[in-house]
Amino acid sequence: MYMYTQGHSRLISTGIYIPEQRITSREIMEAIDSKNRFGISYDWLERTMGIQERRVAPEDMRPSDMATHAALEAMDLAGIKPSEIDAIIYAGVIRDYLEPATAHIVQHKIKAYNAIAFDVTNACHGFVNGIHMMDALIATGQVRRGLIVTGEQGYRGTQKTIKVLEETHDHKEFIKLVGGLTLGDAGAAMIMGPKLGPDSGFMGFMLQSQGQFSDLCVCSTEEEGLLKTDMAGIVAQGIKLLGDMYVKFMAKLKWSPQHIAKFVHHQVSLKVFTQHARYARVSLDIMPNTVSTMGNLVTATIPVNLYNIVKNKEIRNGEKVFIAGAGSGLSVSQAGLVWDAA
Repeated sequence: MYMYTQGHSRLISTGIYIPEQRITSREIMEAIDSKNRFGISYDWLERTMGIQERRVAPEDMRPSDMATHAALEAMDLAGIKPSEIDAIIYAGVIRDYLEPATAHIVQHKIKAYNAIAFDVTNACHGFVNGIHMMDALIATGQVRRGLIVTGEQGYRGTQKTIKVLEETHDHKEFIKLVGGLTLGDAGAAMIMGPKLGPDSGFMGFMLQSQGQFSDLCVCSTEEEGLLKTDMAGIVAQGIKLLGDMYVKFMAKLKWSPQHIAKFVHHQVSLKVFTQHARYARVSLDIMPNTVSTMGNLVTATIPVNLYNIVKNKEIRNGEKVFIAGAGSGLSVSQAGLVWDAA
């Protein structure tokens, strides 16, 4: 039922790309005239989801450009040359093309020609899958410096959703499509390498996939990329799976809730914070928040939050970070990390 593996790697550095343009939730609700079309106030999205605004990438920017910006920052912070990168995994939902893999385009842009390159896609869970796969490559000795990247442009989907909602007065259609109004844009990167010792770095991973819930959140290309979500259903099932996993994984790690310095999780709305805090028995104070000002960053959520806790000097070497990933499918995962990248 669960896949558990010990960790063999460490986080060396992270990098991000955050666009400058901001779009507020009120602007989106006003664009679809939610008050008159659906009887929903213009501040509903902000009040209900806790999302005040999100960032929007320039029209001429590709996902690989965002990923490249983030990768170059991560490499600069780590003092790593392009020639030292052994593997590149692109983990984003949004890609430059169906073919070739966006990882190859990033490889070319950063000139990391010694690296193997491939894409991993698994909805919002893709970046955590990338971490797990890179850890395995490092464990076998095939990789000493691995780069995971993403470049999410979720707002492109929001624009499609807005166009559809501008043509209907169906309240049920609004509720089905509202998940597409929560998305924001960001690029992120992480560099990983072998552990420095047994008591630091990634201590373990636990993952689970439950395909019977695959219909709770669907983005179909046949329907022009519209995201259709049973928001309440997918959140409820995801939290239940993560809560059940937490008990087993914490026992494997031999951790207690009070040991956790930072709890970093995938973020779809502010309300979900309390549900994570409840099953994990941790304080909301140790849970970094990007959803309020950036929205759902899809696969970029977790690496952007890890970047921020370093930038804001909120973590010290030896402290424990708990990571909780989730994505439609339904996939959930958790990772335990003893920080040694400060």
